[in-house]
Amino acid sequence: MKSRSSSSLLLLLVSFALAACGGGEAGPGGPGVGAGPSPACVALGCAADQKICVEDAAGAYCEGCPMGAYAASSGRCETLSGTPLEHTFAEFTVQAGEEIKGLCQSVTLHNETELWVNAVELRQDSSSHHSNWTFVPQDKFDGPDGVWNCWERDYDQVSAALAGGVIYAQSTQTEREVQKFPEGVAVRIPPYSRIIGDVHLLNTSASPITGALSLTLYHIPEKEVAHKLTPFHLDYHGLDIPPHAKSRFYGECALENAFAAAGNTFDQKVYYILPHTHAMAKRFFLEILGGPRDGETILELSAYNGEAHGRVYEEPIDMTGAEGYRFGCEYDNPRDEAVGWGFGDQEMCELLGFAESTVGFESKISSAQEVGMDGDVRLFTAPCVTFAFPWDHDKPGGMPPAP
Repeated sequence: MKSRSSSSLLLLLVSFALAACGGGEAGPGGPGVGAGPSPACVALGCAADQKICVEDAAGAYCEGCPMGAYAASSGRCETLSGTPLEHTFAEFTVQAGEEIKGLCQSVTLHNETELWVNAVELRQDSSSHHSNWTFVPQDKFDGPDGVWNCWERDYDQVSAALAGGVIYAQSTQTEREVQKFPEGVAVRIPPYSRIIGDVHLLNTSASPITGALSLTLYHIPEKEVAHKLTPFHLDYHGLDIPPHAKSRFYGECALENAFAAAGNTFDQKVYYILPHTHAMAKRFFLEILGGPRDGETILELSAYNGEAHGRVYEEPIDMTGAEGYRFGCEYDNPRDEAVGWGFGDQEMCELLGFAESTVGFESKISSAQEVGMDGDVRLFTAPCVTFAFPWDHDKPGGMPPAP
């Protein structure tokens, strides 16, 4: 990766973009500094797609922020802080209707010191359907950087996460996304690390597409880090979506015992959630399970739309006193056959989260039993199995070796 030292140019470009994104003094039809969003902007819900609401003579509409900026809780585009470290990966040509998977792409950072990453910015025009990004010691999955067959180096995401950690996951088919934590909140990448991402390209258009993916890490000095993050993952892997039916697949993942076995109480402070589904999904939800706030919604997302859906929580969700998470997805399957978990025209229902915690975990639901109806929606659930592990932010990799 290369560090962008031309910060003055970046700030100039972002300052120009802030004016276009509704910053500064109020314009015709636009709110002034300190004013709340208009009813028209509230109705649009731009923040759910990592966009801001702009109002002009044409009315209210959602607009994405420029490179180097993010849609802040203020309702404006604000500059990403930290030192940017950018890398553009290989260019791909994807034929009309083609899907490419099973490839990995990597870059060795050659970082002599640890990096505390406060934000990740993705830009792509290569039909990237989804990508998961891990960091590992640079002697793991060794070989030339660039594009390579994952199986040639025995790479899989779980092994990589156990050897190092997770840094980012891309929303389905989005062309630009920012994973921005609050100020003073960061993920640690140890010295001498390599970044590895999977290649999953899907061209849903009628013409070939040629493009590339760029990933930028924004890191901050350790002295500015007040909250150190640990990843976690929830996955409904046992999807069996019935044909010509509306259905809801949900699970309840109790975590108290798993955290106790890993040496801690379940007291996560959640700062970021990234949900992941495909085009058939009509709803994604995440709730608190158990305790005095049982059923409280953490995240609710309507039908898939190909936008960026990572959600940051400026005030973290404090899970102290809860038992775990309840999550799930709803689908409306118009096909003649059932749809399962998988790539291409199959479905997924999962999330990546980052929380302040000394325990990371992977929770998975691997089957589906029909348990009733909610109106015209068929309900499916199954037991949730969790693997929890201690996470040490001061060691080369946060996770211990897999059992």
